[in-house]
Amino acid sequence: LNDTNPRSLIVRLCDVLSSLRIHGVVFEDDTRSEAVAQILDFISAQTSVPIVGVNGGSAIVLTPKEKGSTFLQLGSSTEQQLQVIFEVLEEYDWTAFAVVTTLFPGYEDFVDYVEVLTDSSFIGWEHRGVLTLNLTDDPEGTRLRRQLREVSAQIRLLYCSREEAEAIFRAAREAGLAGPGYIWFVVGTNLGGSDQLPE
Repeated sequence: LNDTNPRSLIVRLCDVLSSLRIHGVVFEDDTRSEAVAQILDFISAQTSVPIVGVNGGSAIVLTPKEKGSTFLQLGSSTEQQLQVIFEVLEEYDWTAFAVVTTLFPGYEDFVDYVEVLTDSSFIGWEHRGVLTLNLTDDPEGTRLRRQLREVSAQIRLLYCSREEAEAIFRAAREAGLAGPGYIWFVVGTNLGGSDQLPE
């Protein structure tokens, strides 16, 4: 299904489900739209057909899912990504870090989970604060560059959307914060795909 607009996706899936004896659906797309996952979750809950999302928007992990949904997504949650990142930080003895987020949905949970990981650890983490960015009303990125310079840690955990990440890294590059000596870990459920963030 190449057309992933909501109406076409729902109509095509319902046509397939009503015309064939199907025991389950494996779904892959190359979008990064969470709307695809929400539609598949809804269809699974309404039809009781198991759906497995393996790539793209269908694999963006949703929590919570619709009641009665049997929608399985093969992607990693924000919590799983953070657990791996903290193991890397521990391995290299990078204990001082700062958190940078936007107002992207789930940012408060992200910040809370970072606190859970650091508070429940025997490692002497040096959490240097949280910077929450509001990218609206700053088209030139002047305020963004200034705010990024105020972060004192060289290691930064960033939670945002893909589009926001592009703007943040552009501003970080312009502010001299994306070169040697700075380590950014980008966390989120919608950042995957074959395209890379700009260098």
